[in-house]
Amino acid sequence: MTGFGAGQAQGPGFQVEVHLRSLNGRYLETRVRGLSDFPRLAHLVEERLRQSFSRGTLEATVRLALSPGTSPKVLDVELARTVYAELCRLVTELGLEEKPSLQHLLSLSVFGERVLREEEIWPALEEALHQAIAAVQACREEEGRKLKEALIHEAHNLQTWVARAEDLAQEEMASLRERLAERVRGLSGVDEARLAAEVAFWAERSDVREELDRLRAHVTRILQLLESRDPVGKELEFLAQEIGREATTLGAKARGPALAEVALALKLGAERVREQARNVE
Repeated sequence: MTGFGAGQAQGPGFQVEVHLRSLNGRYLETRVRGLSDFPRLAHLVEERLRQSFSRGTLEATVRLALSPGTSPKVLDVELARTVYAELCRLVTELGLEEKPSLQHLLSLSVFGERVLREEEIWPALEEALHQAIAAVQACREEEGRKLKEALIHEAHNLQTWVARAEDLAQEEMASLRERLAERVRGLSGVDEARLAAEVAFWAERSDVREELDRLRAHVTRILQLLESRDPVGKELEFLAQEIGREATTLGAKARGPALAEVALALKLGAERVREQARNVE
């Protein structure tokens, strides 16, 4: 399912933003951008995403920036001490009267780039990521409610078509027996045992009770899954595929156009369920 969320948090001297986008996907795939300099943090973000979602393509973009008023430079105290000691030694060796000053130290670049460490980034990053995940989950839940309504509607339609197929199958079986009886009445010297075997053969080829039983069971299972709070998308896809397969067999065994049309309606309904199930966790 789709969704978008964002989060923001403050750290010591910096701020972090996380933008999280969720796209439909059959499997779980995670992508993290903006943390190429912090591989451990990227791994932690991926782990948190995998703990929070079971399906879909998730793209997290992380932005790190210094807080307003925070200098991008930081005094390297140890370097300043070393440089000052060297300057003092040089003054002594050269016999100079002037002593090293702060101005001399500043001119020798004792300030370095402010470097953020992973351990100080993670608490703020974790908070921002939590906000983004919660927002995406809220979007997905809302979409899930609408999707559930659509799937329930499709499942009820499938139930109606299965019931119609059962009625038509009984009518076709009765019609087949009647046609065979008519032909028999017009024949003479027929071997009764052979005739019974032929009737049984045609009846077996036209019997669709097993297909109808499986169709009914699959649709019932779909309705049960739609009331579950667990991830059900993959099983819904499988059931829709099985309904399509049974409907194909049903159409192949149909002796008349009415049952064949119902079988086609079942296949189309199953395909709609399968397409929607790809968006379900």
